[in-house]
Amino acid sequence: MAEQATDTSPDDPDELAATVEAGGFWRLVPGWVPRHFAEPTPALLEHVERGLRRLVA
Repeated sequence: MAEQATDTSPDDPDELAATVEAGGFWRLVPGWVPRHFAEPTPALLEHVERGLRRLVA
């Protein structure tokens, strides 16, 4: 019987961060998805928060 590899949790944030940092995440994403995003500034976060609050109101 073959030995199974050690199971690592898919919920491990360090493993996920390492995958993203290594660029492994992007091979799974369609080409039309933007690869660069806006830096989350306080003004941007407030704008997003206001929009989310409108959705639940």
